[in-house]
Amino acid sequence: MSTNFLSTPLIKVKVEVFYHSCPHNVSSGFYSCDPEEIASKLKGMKAVVIVGKYDEEHLKLYKEAALRAGINPLLVRVVDSSWGEKALEENKKILENGWVADLALVEEKGLPLSRRELIRGEIKTVKDRIDKPVWISDMCKLYRACTLCQDSCPYNAIKVDKKSGVSIDYTKCTACGLCVSSCPMSAIQFPSVSQQAIFELSKIKGNKIISCYKDKGNSIKLPCIAMLSAVDLALLRSSGEVELRCPGCELSKNLESLKRIVTDLNEAVGGISLITPEDKIEKKEAKVVTISSFSYLANKAEAMQEIIKQNNLPDITYDAFVNENSCTMCESCAKWCPTSALTIEYTDSGEKLSFNPDKCIGCKICINVCPEGDNGCSSGNKAIKLVPAKKVSHEKKDLMKDEIVRCKVCGAIVGSRKSLNLVKKIMKERGLECDDEWLERCPTHRAEYSFQKFFGMKAKFRPRRGPNEVGGV
Repeated sequence: MSTNFLSTPLIKVKVEVFYHSCPHNVSSGFYSCDPEEIASKLKGMKAVVIVGKYDEEHLKLYKEAALRAGINPLLVRVVDSSWGEKALEENKKILENGWVADLALVEEKGLPLSRRELIRGEIKTVKDRIDKPVWISDMCKLYRACTLCQDSCPYNAIKVDKKSGVSIDYTKCTACGLCVSSCPMSAIQFPSVSQQAIFELSKIKGNKIISCYKDKGNSIKLPCIAMLSAVDLALLRSSGEVELRCPGCELSKNLESLKRIVTDLNEAVGGISLITPEDKIEKKEAKVVTISSFSYLANKAEAMQEIIKQNNLPDITYDAFVNENSCTMCESCAKWCPTSALTIEYTDSGEKLSFNPDKCIGCKICINVCPEGDNGCSSGNKAIKLVPAKKVSHEKKDLMKDEIVRCKVCGAIVGSRKSLNLVKKIMKERGLECDDEWLERCPTHRAEYSFQKFFGMKAKFRPRRGPNEVGGV
């Protein structure tokens, strides 16, 4: 792992609390409904929780005040004065871990003109921030083969390029959060609620109600609850019961995966509910979920390892399966696996492909690099399949075994019997000559065999020398 600032515990953002009072919310806080006056009090703050009134009118007021004060609006959270100290603690925790907010897309916009600005003829422009997922390149180590974020997006807003990495088309992005949920490396995050914020919220003891900004009730506000993965829910559930609320919008159609996860986890440990305008998943009797205390987790992959140490929960780990009829033991999946969850082992009798579920992070690179299904001589389906496991297994298992073919001349490994059979099949279908004597030799001795077959078996074969060898061309 690199030693940059992302691989070590992050410095917390300094968070201040501002108490606001107005005719709609009389309290001991600063009394004003003028955004300029409120801005004068907020000026100089990096991040702030405003305790005041949580409704459309006041949210608009607070955002304008923050923009006038030069504060990143994604580092401003509003708590209704009736919600209590726990809501204040939760929102402070989110902002303390709000380092992603400054990575958000910047958008210049104008503000409503005050009377003073109107008289002076001033035009006020400020830098707003767009709360849509951002790609954090330093945390993404898999983009040359992993496409989880791209595959998860129902709006075709994400593209993965093997050279340049991940790009997000913000004109298509709806901030549904599915890409955030899918990434095991936490390389795609919402600017307003970082992955680290979710980890830290899971340390706060007590039951939690989690919703989105459209919910006007007392809840932990996320951009969309679809951003939560099974790992996130398991961590949050470890400190208390969890109630998820969806007030309903055009993004609620993207909750199918979350519904499946909630149903599975609820069956296993109870204490999780999901309420949407269309249906409701009721909480079942809560059981204890034990997760050892942690000071820092870099990403969901690390969090997964903490969860499975003491819990047998569904949808946290993965299970792998191989279609023996299509797998040729080409070894691509094992060579590309970033965590060595898939390995090739050689024995005297052959070779085997093994799978260690404790190491798998679900990146599905093994599926992406599998050549089966990518050529006309195969079934059209990948030979390997990866699915969320319904229970945690720590046992390593063999997925596939095959005979090793060695060169008839020098004994070097040529390949698996299945891979050579596929080569033979492809060559024949393309009208090329292929006999077993040639096929079961290493590249050097294949060349020798072809040479002698053409010039006679007694002809002396001299391999062409390389340019750095004596006598080479």
